[in-house]
Amino acid sequence: MLEALPTTLSITFFSFILGLLLAVILVLIDHFKTPILSQIATVFVSFFRNTPQIPQLFLLYFGLPTLFPILKTASPYFICIIALSFNAAAYMKEVIRGSILSVPQGQIEAALAHGVPHLKIMQSIVLPQAIRVALPSLFNNLVDVLKGSSIAFTIGVVEITAVAKLRAAVTFNYFETFMLLMLVYWGLIILLERISIRLERYLGKKYQK
Repeated sequence: MLEALPTTLSITFFSFILGLLLAVILVLIDHFKTPILSQIATVFVSFFRNTPQIPQLFLLYFGLPTLFPILKTASPYFICIIALSFNAAAYMKEVIRGSILSVPQGQIEAALAHGVPHLKIMQSIVLPQAIRVALPSLFNNLVDVLKGSSIAFTIGVVEITAVAKLRAAVTFNYFETFMLLMLVYWGLIILLERISIRLERYLGKKYQK
């Protein structure tokens, strides 16, 4: 099971990073009220927030290749990352949007009064403060991505859940195998929680008087 752990961690890492980047793009589209793209972004968020993860994965892996044959060559590993990142982006978009709204409007208005461009305001004033507010929720999203990576075995990706399932089927030690699997996930999530607490304390020092 530990030999497959790097696969689980890499799926989690790439899905989260890609989802975070996509979430920021969705927030910027929504913030600047970009025509057409705003409507597409709204539908995207609604679709991936309100449908289950496994059907999303199956749609991308089994469904889309029937419309776009070139996707038949895509690896299950790659499709799993795309599916998880799309799902994560839909949730993180709302987290980031809420954290941006928490930034005092007076700071933004003062920057606009001094002629600072919108993108510069977003980069230098809004995002640094918004990240601190969003950090706990983003780590919750990271935990969700880690747990969601367990669906990868349904399309043939050999990660820790797949190894546990195969091992249990061979040895018939279902309780021991799946309990060990749960302990591995539990340990990883506790580690992420510790990292989150340390980052919150580090960022919070800048705002302490």
